[in-house]
Amino acid sequence: MESESNKEFDEEDALKFIKNHLPQNLKNKYGDDDILLLIDTMYDYYDAEDELDPDGDGVTLNLIKLVDYVKKCLRKDIDNVIDMDDVKPIVLAEIDYENSLEE
Repeated sequence: MESESNKEFDEEDALKFIKNHLPQNLKNKYGDDDILLLIDTMYDYYDAEDELDPDGDGVTLNLIKLVDYVKKCLRKDIDNVIDMDDVKPIVLAEIDYENSLEE
């Protein structure tokens, strides 16, 4: 039987996980597209900063730089509705999702 560890990223699972792990006041504040925009921005950072571990042993990152990068990009996006104070909790929930894939 195949192990469940190292599952692949699934957009729908990620959205459910993130929303379930956000503080109560944020759970229904943003739509799926808003959260996906933030996730895409995180992955842009990973690509730009070469922060993904090529061996698949996990993500090595500087959280402060990541959050700053995401905020900077979201500020430039005229369609963005995510409040800058809400970026860090969403980023942390997404990182928790990534980590859950390795369990």
